[in-house]
Order: sequence, then C-alpha cells, then structure tokens
Amino acid sequence: MSLKILVVYGSYRTDRRGIRLAHYVLEGLRRRGDDALLVDAKAVGLPMLDRMYKEYEKGTAPPAMESLAADIRGADAFVFVVGEYNWAFNRASRI
Repeated sequence: MSLKILVVYGSYRTDRRGIRLAHYVLEGLRRRGDDALLVDAKAVGLPMLDRMYKEYEKGTAPPAMESLAADIRGADAFVFVVGEYNWAFNRASRI
C-alpha cells in the first residue's frame, strides 16, 4: 500500500545543507513505493505569514497557501527535516 508522505524542509538560509538530507529521505520513500512530495519552504512561495490559513474565507487564501493546504489535507504522514543552526536543540536544553 502506497502512502502519501510530505517531506517538509523549512530552512531559507542561503548555504542550507539540510536540503540534501530532505532529498535523500524523499528518494528513499519513493524507492519503497510511497508517493512522497517535498515541501521546501524556500521554494513554495508562501506570502509572509500574517494570517493563518483558517483565518481566510473559503477560497480567498493566497494560491500557494491553498495548494499547500490541499497537500497537507491529503497526506497520510509527514517527515520534518530541520536544520541545526548554532546548536539550537542542544542550547535550548541548557538554558
């Protein structure tokens, strides 16, 4: 049974390296037969988030947001690939 899985990568940095891991995960899921889709925050083209999707009247959200919402609603699972900058995860536990 094929699952629809979104691989979400959220870094906008110029020298981001985690995108390579996102592509690796994406290809691995596809090789095992899943319908995997990369959601790259830098490439999606969402407007600056000053309103949540649910705050728009039906059919009035920006097109990129509407398309992403449809992908999210149709997904069976999500994989989040996150960059680690300035020891973000380790530092938070020490503060």
